[in-house]
Amino acid sequence: MVVGTGNQQFRRYIIIRTANMLAKFEDLWKRYVFPPLSDFARLVYKLLTPLPEKARLPVSIIGGSVLFYALMVVTNPKTKTFEPREQSWDVRVHNVVFGTTIPEFMSFGEVMAERNIFLRALVDGEVISVSDDLHEGAFIKKGEKLLTIDPFEYENALGEAKAQLISAEASLKMSLQDYERAQKLFEKGTVALRYLDEKKTDLTVKRANVDRLKIVVRRAKRNLENTNVVAPFDAYVSKVTVDEGRLVNRNDHIALLSDASSYEIRFNLSDSEYGSLLSTQTKILGQPVIAIWKVGDKEISFEGNVKYVGARIDPSIRGVDVIADVKDIGNSQIRGGAFVEVIMQGNKLSNVASIPEDAVFTDNENIKFVYVITNNRLEVRRVKSLMKVGGNILISEGVSDGENVLTTRFTEAAEGVLVNIP
Repeated sequence: MVVGTGNQQFRRYIIIRTANMLAKFEDLWKRYVFPPLSDFARLVYKLLTPLPEKARLPVSIIGGSVLFYALMVVTNPKTKTFEPREQSWDVRVHNVVFGTTIPEFMSFGEVMAERNIFLRALVDGEVISVSDDLHEGAFIKKGEKLLTIDPFEYENALGEAKAQLISAEASLKMSLQDYERAQKLFEKGTVALRYLDEKKTDLTVKRANVDRLKIVVRRAKRNLENTNVVAPFDAYVSKVTVDEGRLVNRNDHIALLSDASSYEIRFNLSDSEYGSLLSTQTKILGQPVIAIWKVGDKEISFEGNVKYVGARIDPSIRGVDVIADVKDIGNSQIRGGAFVEVIMQGNKLSNVASIPEDAVFTDNENIKFVYVITNNRLEVRRVKSLMKVGGNILISEGVSDGENVLTTRFTEAAEGVLVNIP
């Protein structure tokens, strides 16, 4: 027996399988398909035989079409019809509560010493001593001596002025005696009026000279006192420019002193916040202010009141500067330049509600409105907005107490839209 190759065996297998399938198909055709078709053909033949020969073809076509249509109708799959459902949107809402509130405006500001002065030399000379407290960041007390300028020339000037004054006073005393003697002689007719006038003039000149020398003495005393430079108030020291042995001139800068006992807070109100305060007739001057200084994990609070408002709105920051004083800093040892959080309170407002800014919409005519949820549908309500405070807006009209307003913003929001509150 000859064994074929692998390909020949595979081809032989395919041929045998195909022959078996054709045999089965032929058997199925003869048993199930051919008999009904034969019966149907005989039925059609019987129906068409009585008809004229020309009518058989059209009738066959019409009958076949009817049969095909009936088959399509019977075998057509049934499709279920769905009624359209209205779409609803899951939204967030805010419950409106009316009451009395005190609006608070949040800002950030800077602490500044109420007084900052450049300490200057009032006389010329060599610095012969400097206080150990005169250095950057030091705290000095009022009246503390900070440095001394060589007083030698000023002591001599004072001594000379005093000597000249003593001499002038002695001369004045003699002139006064001469004038009194001349007056008595004139009354007796011994001397002429001209002699009396000369003595009077001499007395006047001597008095003027004494007055002038008194001024010279006071100036010399003042210059001598100014050789000792003292602190005019409690202060923190910065920008020190002198040291022992240096020659200073009058008005030379010695140091910058920042008042350690009184401070101010400078912060900014936006033009909208400033306008809101004015629209509610809030008197800004005197309004209470709370400043919070964060030092590490600690928060130190200061209280104060608005002292004055800037003269103009700064276009670069679109706001106005506000200056408030600080009542008491306690033992905080705060410094000028500290960055603080500022809370300024407005006037007490009655019968108002605070709602999120996202709940207020604006139409094309710049009219503000909200969407109130009524029976799970949106209802447009116009509202009267008083002011914006932080991320909320205060309203006084348009919504009733206890109603819910929409805070979710979505494109499809409109009058009558169905919503769902989770």
